[in-house]
Amino acid sequence: MKRSILLIGLAVLAFALAFVVPVQPETPWESIGGCGAGGSGGGSGDGIKWVGQGVSGGLLTTEIFVKKSVGQNFSSFSLSPRFSVKPFWSTEVGLSLPFTSHQGEVQYRSNQVPVDRTTGGMGDLSFDVSQVIGSGGAASLSLALAVPTGQYDIKRGTDASLELLPAGFQKGSGLYSLTLGWNYSKDTDQGIWLYSLSYSHPFAMRLFSGKNEFNNSYWAELDTKNDNRFDYRFKFYGENDLGSYTPPSLSGSIAYGYRGQRGFVHSVGITLGAPLGVAWIASERVGTYDPRPDPDHEAWAASIVYGLEFSRMDYPLFFAISLPIHDKGEANSDDEYDDSPMRRWNAPDMGDFLQQWTLGFGIKGSFF
Repeated sequence: MKRSILLIGLAVLAFALAFVVPVQPETPWESIGGCGAGGSGGGSGDGIKWVGQGVSGGLLTTEIFVKKSVGQNFSSFSLSPRFSVKPFWSTEVGLSLPFTSHQGEVQYRSNQVPVDRTTGGMGDLSFDVSQVIGSGGAASLSLALAVPTGQYDIKRGTDASLELLPAGFQKGSGLYSLTLGWNYSKDTDQGIWLYSLSYSHPFAMRLFSGKNEFNNSYWAELDTKNDNRFDYRFKFYGENDLGSYTPPSLSGSIAYGYRGQRGFVHSVGITLGAPLGVAWIASERVGTYDPRPDPDHEAWAASIVYGLEFSRMDYPLFFAISLPIHDKGEANSDDEYDDSPMRRWNAPDMGDFLQQWTLGFGIKGSFF
């Protein structure tokens, strides 16, 4: 596992640097939020990105984000340190180490009694590289790779009736994911406009073993020989070894940062994301291979974000609040394996509007 992570990271870095020519950027502005490659079935996430003048001068830049998300029947906490270096003037290489905690109700089917569950720990690592393109330094390309280091088969219950927790309670996805991003900035008299587009593509890989991780445990009673879901080295699509499927996704964002106040940068932005397909979930029953469309699938999701940077020279601080908006999804009540209703884009779910929010706090420093 360690060897594969190292090889993939080096390959991604070599690929990204092979097609670019370093040029020195001319703008002091930054929009750094870490490349969000993880694959959750689409959606925009919380949309929180660092918008401000940032910090520079050292060989190693550290950015630490703490986020608290709250909904009607769940809450989560995350700590996401990101470490980055610049081997060239306009090239940045980063590593993100997410730590998460989830609490909330779990109810697999409407005729079951909901129960409270809690999980936490280290999630999926993410490597990223970004390169400024053009002589003005206004545009950049980024490539990020998420690696499945977080556990994704967390179970709860008694020994006689163990159940796998939903994906939202897992620490990882069980998938690799590549995210290609484009970013562009345009300066104004007292601020800056920031634009971004990204495409994420999850995939599965067992290059060394060539087999599903659970062939000798959960699927020991199944006939898995020559079945490409259980006997494979590479899958070009996002199906993990439990049977959950995460489709590719597109997302875009627009933000404006205002620096008319000395020592502060106010920012407002909106992010919109959509999966290119319907997400499927694995069976909650341990040892049962029975994937089905995710009843909580969202055909689109957006977030409105306000941020405030305290532009300190050595250790700038950043506060943000994010408000999500998503479509009112629907499932087929007659056939739970029919995902056609979930493919439709519906109006916003007003019953959930203003019932969810995310608070974020970040600090940044440059060392050595």
